[in-house]
Amino acid sequence: MIAAQCGCGFTELADEEIIDHLNLVFEPDDLTGNDGQAHEERNRLTCACGFGAITSEDLDSHFLKVFTPGDAIGRDGRKHQPAEDNYGA
Repeated sequence: MIAAQCGCGFTELADEEIIDHLNLVFEPDDLTGNDGQAHEERNRLTCACGFGAITSEDLDSHFLKVFTPGDAIGRDGRKHQPAEDNYGA
């Protein structure tokens, strides 16, 4: 299996998946999403906005959706998105 990669050059490691990388580069310090609401895990698999996930992957995907800017430019000023051949990009 080939590890997923980000367009910035990040490649998945044993302890960090691409979704972890993307959430890290897009998550704002104040945890406010694109919708103006606070988003952070409050209780197990529950976001402060009321979203309830079934799995941790669902919650990670929720955070990625609400924190990713339309242009996919992260807080580091670089574009981040899964490379074309990866992970349903």
